[in-house]
Amino acid sequence: MNSISFNTSFTHLLLLKIALVVSINTAIAGGGNIELNRFTEVDTSSAHNDNGGYYNASNFPNSSAFATLQTDGSIMAWGDSSYGGTAPAGNGYTKIYSSAYAFAATKADGSIKAWGASYAGGTGAPADSGYIKIYSTLIAFTAIKADGSIKMWGGSGHGDTSAPSNGIYTKVYSNAFAFAALKADGSITAWGDSNKGGSNAPAGSGYTKIYSASSAFAALKADGSIKAWGDSSYGGTGAPSTGVYTKIYSTAHAFAALKADGSITAWGASSYGGTTPSGSGYTKIYSNDGAFAALKTDGSIKVWGNSNTGGVNAPAGSGYTKIYSTGSAFAVIKTDGSIKAWGDSNKGGANAPSGNDYTKIYSTASAFAALKTDGSIKVWGNASAGGTGAPVGNGYTKIYSAQSAFVAIKADGSITAWGSSSVGGTTPAPNLTNTTGADQIVVIGSAITGITFHNSGGSIASCTVAPTLPAGLSIDSATCTISGTPTEVRLLLCTQSLQEMPQIILTMLSFL
Repeated sequence: MNSISFNTSFTHLLLLKIALVVSINTAIAGGGNIELNRFTEVDTSSAHNDNGGYYNASNFPNSSAFATLQTDGSIMAWGDSSYGGTAPAGNGYTKIYSSAYAFAATKADGSIKAWGASYAGGTGAPADSGYIKIYSTLIAFTAIKADGSIKMWGGSGHGDTSAPSNGIYTKVYSNAFAFAALKADGSITAWGDSNKGGSNAPAGSGYTKIYSASSAFAALKADGSIKAWGDSSYGGTGAPSTGVYTKIYSTAHAFAALKADGSITAWGASSYGGTTPSGSGYTKIYSNDGAFAALKTDGSIKVWGNSNTGGVNAPAGSGYTKIYSTGSAFAVIKTDGSIKAWGDSNKGGANAPSGNDYTKIYSTASAFAALKTDGSIKVWGNASAGGTGAPVGNGYTKIYSAQSAFVAIKADGSITAWGSSSVGGTTPAPNLTNTTGADQIVVIGSAITGITFHNSGGSIASCTVAPTLPAGLSIDSATCTISGTPTEVRLLLCTQSLQEMPQIILTMLSFL
């Protein structure tokens, strides 16, 4: 029997909060290479800010819960248990997708596990494997295989049962109520609510991408022409019949298409941005539910649409680099890292933080959170949706959101949540139950002088920790399982039985 010992000598200072992280590189099926706390493929903030319109996202963000992957592929979830806030058991999951009220996770073999509200796709996932990606409407999922076949489940009338049973599709798009899929030849098949884009897709081929408002679609061809279908009040009619366009953006009820010369054509409900702005030289269009905001090459801003949601009163001047949105307000960052906001004052359109050095802005439905270069966070907007209560300190690297709650993550994988407690705004307690490959979270209240793994025949036979663990925690020397209820997270220790002796990396991290 061999042993590997790590003798460390450092003082646990409360002010420095020095953490010890033991990272074991393992070859666990479906895990081992997954980043800690990898969130869903789409969250509320990314839907608002990264897709040229909330409804252009490939998935609807879960409104009321969070779910994250752990390093072994197990899932941690919290928030409203009816809508996915209770995670499924097991590990080996590789990606998590969402509808508005449910989650669906894939494993390495392409099998799917769904949970959450049954009417929104929380039950009924296909039992076979081989799926490579999942898309969603508000309450239904569609999964696609590598061979281009698709399966659906979830809310009746939202794309769950009316989809084509055969065909070779390359990509699926969705709005709130319907799906539309492209074939390799650029032809389109649509299904779901027949009044909201689930029928009457354009004939022919050569389409390259599909864009979505809440109840309509617009498809772009390789020649730059556009066809739209769906609810006429939401942009399903009125698309330009001539012109060469490069990209389409959307609010909930309207579309705006950009030409190569930077001119714009809009259609749909005029009170939601369906009126074409004058001028050219625009480089990118941003949107919220009711208004558009376009940037010019000099960083100046042009807005149009609903006056209550940011369609008027954009900041003057130039030098703005990117625009972000809640459902009813905009916020923009300048080259110096300063922020301006406008729109509904109760939903982030007022009280933007002063100063500069901000690098990125995130959003819930009605609040903003801005990250600075030092990893500190400032928030504003609706207090019940994360506009107050942000964590103090710095070192945060990224922020995720649900409808009314934020979660900030640090480089070491630790997380802090705030906002509405009923939908995920309370930081989840660590799970200390060790499954194969699971992370162990323990509290160390004094100096650590030794951690020893005893190896026999290529597997860890036992392990010890010195000094003894504080009250409330115990370690099983045979299984290396640490159990109990700590009061403060200070040490992340990963221990599990291995088929091969791992490479063990001892890293000391300090954080405030």
